[in-house]
Amino acid sequence: MKLIDFLKNEKLIFINNNFLNKNEVLHFISKKLVEVKYANDDKKIYNLFEEREKTSTAIGDEFAIPHILTNQLTTSTIIFLKTNAIDWQAFDEQNVKYIFAIALKQNDSSKHIEILQKLSKILMNPNFKKEIKEIKNTNEFLDIINKYENLIDLEISEKTNDEIYDIVAVTACPTGIAHTFLAKENLVKAAQKLNIKIKVETQGTEGIENSLSDSDIKNAKGVIIAADRTIDKQKFAKHNNVLEISTKNAIHNAQLWIEKALELKGSTISAKSDDNAKKLLNKNENFSFKSKDFGRKIYQAIMNGVSHMLPFVVFGGIMIALSFILDTLIGLSSGQSLDDPDFLKNYGSFYSVSKWFITIGGSALGFAIPILTIFIAYAIRGRITILPALVIGLIASGKMSSSYSFLGSTLGDNSEKILETGSGFIGAIIGAFFIIVMLDLMNKYIFNKMPKSLMGIKNILIIPLLGTLVIALMFWVVNILFIYINYGLNLFLGLMTGNVWLIWLLGIIIGAMMAIDLGGPINKAAYVFAVFSISSSGKAEHSAAMAIAMAAGMVPPLGISLSMFLHKKIWSNEEIKAGKWSNIIFGLSFISEGAIPYTSAKPKILIPANIVGGIVAGLIAAILGTTIIAPHGGIFVIFLLKSTLFNSFGLQVAFGIIFWLVAILAGAIAQALTIYILSKYHSRKLLARKR
Repeated sequence: MKLIDFLKNEKLIFINNNFLNKNEVLHFISKKLVEVKYANDDKKIYNLFEEREKTSTAIGDEFAIPHILTNQLTTSTIIFLKTNAIDWQAFDEQNVKYIFAIALKQNDSSKHIEILQKLSKILMNPNFKKEIKEIKNTNEFLDIINKYENLIDLEISEKTNDEIYDIVAVTACPTGIAHTFLAKENLVKAAQKLNIKIKVETQGTEGIENSLSDSDIKNAKGVIIAADRTIDKQKFAKHNNVLEISTKNAIHNAQLWIEKALELKGSTISAKSDDNAKKLLNKNENFSFKSKDFGRKIYQAIMNGVSHMLPFVVFGGIMIALSFILDTLIGLSSGQSLDDPDFLKNYGSFYSVSKWFITIGGSALGFAIPILTIFIAYAIRGRITILPALVIGLIASGKMSSSYSFLGSTLGDNSEKILETGSGFIGAIIGAFFIIVMLDLMNKYIFNKMPKSLMGIKNILIIPLLGTLVIALMFWVVNILFIYINYGLNLFLGLMTGNVWLIWLLGIIIGAMMAIDLGGPINKAAYVFAVFSISSSGKAEHSAAMAIAMAAGMVPPLGISLSMFLHKKIWSNEEIKAGKWSNIIFGLSFISEGAIPYTSAKPKILIPANIVGGIVAGLIAAILGTTIIAPHGGIFVIFLLKSTLFNSFGLQVAFGIIFWLVAILAGAIAQALTIYILSKYHSRKLLARKR
């Protein structure tokens, strides 16, 4: 396919025309298409262009590519206009002077992406842009198009031995499990639908897979970074068409973002190098509360910390849980009474084997808060923050509890344990941003004013030593406030979980949050809160919030699967084949994201149904007093459940398991019924509209 074939009609090439605004340009194009008998109704053509312009087709640097695909056209063509400066709402705020309007008839839909691809590739050449801006007549324009199209065709033919991708992408989510791979899967499917080549690198729990090479990135027309946490973007810094989105956008709107990449809607990104402290503390990299993407940076930094912290909490929690199981099994086999006060006092470390497991688990859990602080700070300022973040994390985790002994009289009878808890995750998160602000201030007012003779030791001695010491001393003071806040949060959590009149509210809130966006920000907030509740006292403890969150998070895939068994007419054969059994595995494994493809396809039905199922499961799990010590695992950690409604240890475990399974089953049934009711409602509504 040659672009020049769509530019044969010289009556649709306009050099040095003047217009008042974008609408006048679109009216002009529409009328000209009718004049050359390529269309019959200029108003309909204009309406199509106007509809497309709800998202500006300006691609920056004074160029725009409005495009339509319609059965209102009899001939496909490209219209070119060189005009006066016109406001086109471009992302770079430059007025447009050069317009390639693509108007294709419906039968040429397969050529739509091809034309956009080739034109985008030509427009990425700075020499082409320079020459096109100097044209004076139609012949000069066509000669330039011919010249650069031939160059591209030659470049492609010379690279036939290499794998060339139209789009390259990287996906990464905080946990590195479901969203990472669902985003990849949907991007690949969308690329196949558009008949283009894509390569997607995943940065998941098993590390980087399908890694993008420098040549992959260089030869691609566009780059999509779908990440919910901070990743190394240095290798993409030289590409001038990079789009940064969330994994949620890649999952739900993959085709839209690929099309934007092909239309050169991306930009050059600034990827900081981590070579030395000086670069990391450059004033242009300062953490600004006024930046447009401030909220996204905060979220990504926290998620970066959480994703690195989770393995420590999961491993530590499960090791401690295993110590309890071992004590139980060894105690039962040796005739030890499980209700014996001495046994219960040392439960988890009563026998030497279980003591080994609880020691290992406790050590891993003890690193969770410092790791959280380190990787939140690291996400924003890099390795210069590691030392101060480690110190701040240790202070927040209560490792300096003895230095706060003067607070004991204000914290009640259990002050020693409260101080050992420290400021917990609240102090860790706020402390990370405290480090960023302090480093920026110290760099601005102290380090940048140091004599050049000291620059050699600034980065290896003065900043780490002086910076860390000052930050630690100041945080030690402000941490007093965070200790009280963390203490208040623990009191609130204890009040909620210990009061039957309030626990139901916790069940409804966490249940709804876990099901509303399936791995999105709201789901993550509920899950992180639940994880924090396990170790809120500094040691792993059974948590009602965690039992509620896990039950509610397991329901959406299970509810969809149950619906496929009970109400087959609601689902297509492809959906049933793909999800009937796989969603059972997803659900039992506590991978809520298994429900995402189906929720994306039927949001009006499944989003409310997911929420109903999550609320029912959360409410029942809460009211029946279920608690768990493991932060993940689903059905595979079922023996770590307890119910607070009983005093006997054996009854606590037995009924904890039964009640939790009842909660999940009830949630799945409620969701399946809601799916059926809403499907019938929407079917009748659609039928009524047709009538």
